[in-house]
Amino acid sequence: MAAESQPSVGQTLLWFLDRYRGEEGALNCPTLCRIHGPVDKARVRSAVAEVMTRHESLRTTFTGGGRRLRALIADSASPPLNEVDLSGEPDPETAVEEAIRTELSTRIDPSESCVRLTLWKLAADHHVLCFNMHHMVTDAWSCRVVLQDLCTALDRTGNDAVPKAAKPYSEFAAEQRRHLASDAGKRLTSFWSEQLRDMTLAPLPMSRATPGAARRTDLVQDTLDADTTTALDAVARAERSTLFVSLLTAYYRALRQVSGSDDLLVATLFANRTPEYRDTVGFLANMVLLRTRLSPGGGLTDDLRATHSTVMDAFVHQAMPIQMLPITPDDTSRRLDDVVFQMMPDPVYSTRAGGLDIEVLVPDDVATRFELELVAVPTEDTIRVLLFFNPDRFSHEFAHELLATYIGICHGFDRLHRGVKEGSA
Repeated sequence: MAAESQPSVGQTLLWFLDRYRGEEGALNCPTLCRIHGPVDKARVRSAVAEVMTRHESLRTTFTGGGRRLRALIADSASPPLNEVDLSGEPDPETAVEEAIRTELSTRIDPSESCVRLTLWKLAADHHVLCFNMHHMVTDAWSCRVVLQDLCTALDRTGNDAVPKAAKPYSEFAAEQRRHLASDAGKRLTSFWSEQLRDMTLAPLPMSRATPGAARRTDLVQDTLDADTTTALDAVARAERSTLFVSLLTAYYRALRQVSGSDDLLVATLFANRTPEYRDTVGFLANMVLLRTRLSPGGGLTDDLRATHSTVMDAFVHQAMPIQMLPITPDDTSRRLDDVVFQMMPDPVYSTRAGGLDIEVLVPDDVATRFELELVAVPTEDTIRVLLFFNPDRFSHEFAHELLATYIGICHGFDRLHRGVKEGSA
């Protein structure tokens, strides 16, 4: 049996993207981990079943389309655990890397199942597990919840109580619809209309999209060292701000350098969660437009303060989905979410559960549905910077230039921080 529910605004958008704009794997959202120790496959299946039972989103499929789109929530769901033995390969590590790339680039059909599970065996005591989900039923925050719940289930003994189901995602979707139809929704519309009034997208060396062409994703990347990471955080703290704001400020400055514009629009994803939905798995995240006007000739601290103000205002008004905003780009070849910044939640990189050592893997082979997306991935003391781009719209030379400019600006935080410390010595 399956209960029928009306999808959220975000799920409706992702269904449209999956059908008409999505490319293979672009809407995959995986939880991926390496497991060291004697894996009991029956116990893994049992742990997966417990996670599926706890979160209705993972038991959800979709049918219909447009205004008739409906979410079908099954009472139970048991997606097969695809077991692949790579231990006989000449180089199991290379083999699993290729297998992961293939898995992450293979589309999940949300009308059939939104979850696909694979367990690769590299050795008797070495496995890699991929809990691959369609973005319609998860987001970055939810991926952490899935991992935490999976570890809790693996660690459970016969005497431990099974936790109750998390607050249903369908309740979030219903509350969202009521909120947006209320006076509060009107106030959100008013705020964003004023915030984005007279918005002109910054000029970028961007080719026009070819109608009907398959979308591609390419990647350039670099790493911010520990000193620079510390400086980015310290400069933000000195201004009572956050590492997210420092990293975004550097992106604004890099975009200004390549576009010549001080009025900049960058899209990002906010978690969009109240405390009651903290442990809910689902697509709660909201795309938010961050418009910041940098002062000509202003210093790094001035730009950080301007960015902080933008982020705080957007945080308070984050409940308005981007597709409901009453604005359109001035350039019809552009989208409001062409340029994106994301900072991934700081995950638990290693843990122990059920007698197993579990290490989180952060893949960089996931396709993006955006034209230009900068993703900051914190590690233990550094930050990986991934710049995804559509090579049919941006040249490789531009992507390398933008990334190098961004890294250089981040190093400027290090110089500023050292100057402050020396001045106070």
